[in-house]
Amino acid sequence: MNRQTSVAVAVGIAAALILSACDAQPANLPTSTPHSATPTPGSVVGQPKAAATPSPAAHSATRPFAKLSPAERARVGGAPPPLTIDPSQRYLATIKTAKGDIVVELNAQAAPQTVNNFIYLAQNGFYDGLTFHRVEPGFVIQGGDPLGNGTGGPGYDIPPEIKLPHVDGAIAMARLGGPPESTPSSGSQFYITIGAQPNLDNNYTVFGVTIRGQDVVRAIRVGDVIQRIDITTADGSAVAVAPPQATAIPAPTPLPKPVTCEAVPLNVNADDHILGNPQAATTIIEYGDFQCPACAAFHPQMKTLMGTVSDTVRLVFRHFPLPQHDKAIPTARAAEAAALQGKFWEMHDLLYEKQGEWSNKPLAEITATLKAYAEALKLDVAQFERDLVSDAVAARVQRDVASGRAANVAGTPWLFLDGRDIPLQAFQQPDTAAQLRSYADRRAKDIAGLSTKAFNFAKPEQVTRKDAKYVMTVKTNRGDVVAELDPALAPVNVNATVFLAQQGYFDGAPVVLNDPQIGAILFGNPTAAGNPGFECGVELTPGAMSKPGIVALFGNGNTSSAQLIFTYSPTLELDGRFSIIGQVISGLEVVKSLKAAQGDAKADAIQSVIVEPKR
Repeated sequence: MNRQTSVAVAVGIAAALILSACDAQPANLPTSTPHSATPTPGSVVGQPKAAATPSPAAHSATRPFAKLSPAERARVGGAPPPLTIDPSQRYLATIKTAKGDIVVELNAQAAPQTVNNFIYLAQNGFYDGLTFHRVEPGFVIQGGDPLGNGTGGPGYDIPPEIKLPHVDGAIAMARLGGPPESTPSSGSQFYITIGAQPNLDNNYTVFGVTIRGQDVVRAIRVGDVIQRIDITTADGSAVAVAPPQATAIPAPTPLPKPVTCEAVPLNVNADDHILGNPQAATTIIEYGDFQCPACAAFHPQMKTLMGTVSDTVRLVFRHFPLPQHDKAIPTARAAEAAALQGKFWEMHDLLYEKQGEWSNKPLAEITATLKAYAEALKLDVAQFERDLVSDAVAARVQRDVASGRAANVAGTPWLFLDGRDIPLQAFQQPDTAAQLRSYADRRAKDIAGLSTKAFNFAKPEQVTRKDAKYVMTVKTNRGDVVAELDPALAPVNVNATVFLAQQGYFDGAPVVLNDPQIGAILFGNPTAAGNPGFECGVELTPGAMSKPGIVALFGNGNTSSAQLIFTYSPTLELDGRFSIIGQVISGLEVVKSLKAAQGDAKADAIQSVIVEPKR
């Protein structure tokens, strides 16, 4: 998902996990998948992607999982492998990355099943080519998810073996939310701590410790690739490989779904419930469940925070009732029924404040309780009762749920800051208000020069033909760049680009990056909203980046943003990452000359984009 940058707060205060939240299914913790719509200089190569395609070297007969696609790896088995290791033996795992090797000593005595499973997956190539999908500086790096978004695994979980502490460099397994002594660990996702993390002790299965390469751990960034993981004994001897289970090799991969363009779920809607300054440049979106104890506990903290920063920050509340809470849907509907009489936030506060009063009552009594609350708020109780069971109110709650699922919400409270998911504890620090205000002030200045013109298309109209080609003229202050767009390369994304050009969307888009080492420039978002209201799936053309003059759309590996990449050198490091839509036919020197903002010098920008059918 294409999400706007919120690095200041994310790096400054996101230093803990959502350990007390109410969890949906599944919700591997610790987990978070940050995305940035506007990279910092030099960071195009480091953007996250679902999983790297394993190199040919990884496709050996002895590492069969390395041959599988990410989707296939997510279902290599239905149960953990049988125990084949010697728990009294000392094993070393060497995690190979482009930044160096990380060597961890595995403690099979403390966590025999976990170590056995890790060795089984590593030796069969499961981790080859996967990425570190989460990096929290000063906290943890996390990888091992074949889907690359914090929700994947091998198709099974493993029992908890919680004994060892989280020392500096500890390697441990992520897990589902729930009681630590009974909740299984993820089947494949592991994390390595950066510094001792005693706050995680007694919650997760630690199964080893880093003995070499902690400097590499600290250098890992989101999207860095695990090239492979090799296993030896402590004296360097080889370890016998446990072959894949007979039932582990998955069925053929189903046909991929057609690429489409969909509305951005984290855009603010006109009828969203907003607290604070409706025009604020900084937006917090909270997905909550009125019956979730963690939500009720967090409510007064958020209320206090918004009382301090509401002039520069807006809070959007959306419903995400969890299936394990029998009164979550009725109370969500009660808040919506109150909203129809102008008292959403009053009912919102009352439901959280009185959660202990109503949450344990029989479900049959909840309607009477909600009517009593409506009366206390001086609502028209008869109208409230009708709205409580209306199709319109039910649909309004369901719309929030659908947007949450599209945004990969996995529990409550789940928080986004300007489109990026942020851990709950990031909003619980003593200086959160000061940091949030400082961030909001900087963000307001950053977008002050961007267009305020509203673009809010749910989907682009179909304006191109697959059998035609199009000439795109990009006018800049340093000259024109002319490119040929070919729908055969990426029919969905070419159509979206042509549609946006016809709407004037790109006009004013600044150059945010010109990286001579990569040989590419990136035009950033031209509007304060950060997107045109939709995003499209990625359509890849492998091998095309071997020549200069490529026109592509920046993205995160799963979706394309409405930001243009122009290359002026071969850029193999970008190959297989983005949707390629065409080729520059004139003006390559103009591309190379365009500059991003530096010091007091303003960035060059697109003046206009004209697209016409090729004659």
